[in-house]
Amino acid sequence: MKLADFLALRYDAKDRVQIFIDGANLYFALKNECRNTNLDYLKFSYLLANKRKLIRTYFYISTVDARREPETAKGQQRFLSALREVPYITIKHCALHYKADKPYEKGVDILIATDMLTNALRDCYDTAILVSGDGDFAPVLEEIARARKQVENAVFRSGRSDALISASDLFIELNKDDLKVCFKP
Repeated sequence: MKLADFLALRYDAKDRVQIFIDGANLYFALKNECRNTNLDYLKFSYLLANKRKLIRTYFYISTVDARREPETAKGQQRFLSALREVPYITIKHCALHYKADKPYEKGVDILIATDMLTNALRDCYDTAILVSGDGDFAPVLEEIARARKQVENAVFRSGRSDALISASDLFIELNKDDLKVCFKP
């Protein structure tokens, strides 16, 4: 469903929403689709909550090794410092791993999956919104649905996963025009 159509839907304002953002997945999608990564995460979260009660947004990221990549690490720390100032956002991170000096993520998907499932089982939300196109999350979304929770997947068309769409109650197709209101000037 297009984001504009999703925003036209009416929801129960008491519906509790938690948002789970795969930071690297969203960053590269914004960079490729919008040519702009300067997102206002509070506006973005409220946009996705769509007049429902936003409980919390979780942002997941792999942090760069400052000894290996000092300039990148400085920029990442500036970003994380600014993100820490945003209300209702919790940052979860793992250290980026390196193999033959090539960085790769390890552990972030497990953090996301664990938090989504644990929060569902603890009845912390009615609806979970996963911002990621990583199809590996499909089994977790299916388990969350079995726990009688709603599951939505928000991602750009280019990054969508058929497995995630099948496992979700609702697929929200992000696009740069609808997200213009969420970018910082």
